[in-house]
Amino acid sequence: MATDLRAELVARSSALREAGIHPRLVVTLVGEDESSLAYVRNLVKTGERVGITVHVDELPEKSTASTIRERLERFHNDESVHGVMLQQPLPPHLSIRTIADSIPIHKDVDGTHPTNQGHLAFGSGAEFVPATPAAVMLLLERSPHWPLAGRHAVMIGRSVVVGAPVAMLMLSQDATVTVLHKESASLQPYVRMADIVVVATGVPGLIGGADIAPGATVIDVGTTVVDGVLRGDVDFESAVEVAGAITPVPGGVGPVTNVALLRNVIKGASGLRQAQDDKVGLSATK
Repeated sequence: MATDLRAELVARSSALREAGIHPRLVVTLVGEDESSLAYVRNLVKTGERVGITVHVDELPEKSTASTIRERLERFHNDESVHGVMLQQPLPPHLSIRTIADSIPIHKDVDGTHPTNQGHLAFGSGAEFVPATPAAVMLLLERSPHWPLAGRHAVMIGRSVVVGAPVAMLMLSQDATVTVLHKESASLQPYVRMADIVVVATGVPGLIGGADIAPGATVIDVGTTVVDGVLRGDVDFESAVEVAGAITPVPGGVGPVTNVALLRNVIKGASGLRQAQDDKVGLSATK
C-alpha cells in the first residue's frame, strides 16, 4: 500500500514543482525521544523519495510551551512551508493542549489544531485527518472486515493523537466501537469479541494471540524501543497464528503513516496552487 501511495505522491509533487511550487514540511521536534527520532528519520527519507522537502526544526527537551508556540507561529505567513507538524509525544512537562492552537490551521497536516480535532469529532469538515488515524483507516480498507458497518471494533488507547480520532473515524463508518484504556477494569471480554482490534498504548506485547478472536483484524500502532529494538503493542509471533489480518512492527502502520502525512502536505501545497490560480483568474477579469 505504501508503495502504491508513494507513486501517487511522486506524480503529484512533480506536477507542483513544474508549477513552481516545491512542497515543504516542517516538523518541530522537542527533545530526543527514541521512537520520535526513528519516525522523523523515516519521514525525511520518504520525503526525499517522493519530492517533498522535510525540514526538522529541533528544540531542546527543556523548551517551554511559549517557546514552542513562538516557533510554530512563525510559519503562519511563510508561503514556502505547506505543512507544519509538532511531533509527539512531547516531554512530560509539556501539554499538547496548551500548544496545539498555535499550529497554523491551514498547514496543520497532522490534524492537531483544536479546530481540526473538533471537525473530526463532528464528523465532517476537518481540513486534515491526522496521519496515523488516516493510515489505520487506509489499512482497514484493505482488510477482510471492510466495510466496517455492523462490525464490532475495539480501540485500545484513548489519546487525542491516535485512540480518540481512530474511534471517531471507525464510528463514521458505522462500526460498533468500544474504547478501552489504562483505567478500564478489564480488556476482556471486549477484545476477544471484536472483529477489529486497534492497539495504541505504548505497552509492548500488551495483546497476544490468546487475547483475540480467530480471524480478527489487528492493527498495531504501538512503537516502543526496547533494548534498541522497535516493538509493538501486540506480540506478533503469537497473534499472527490467530489473526486473519495483522500489521507488524516495524513495517506496518509506520510506512503508511508517513505517506498519509505527506499526502496532506501535497494537499496543502495544492491548495496554495489553487489560490494562486484563482488570484491570476481574478486579475485577468479586471
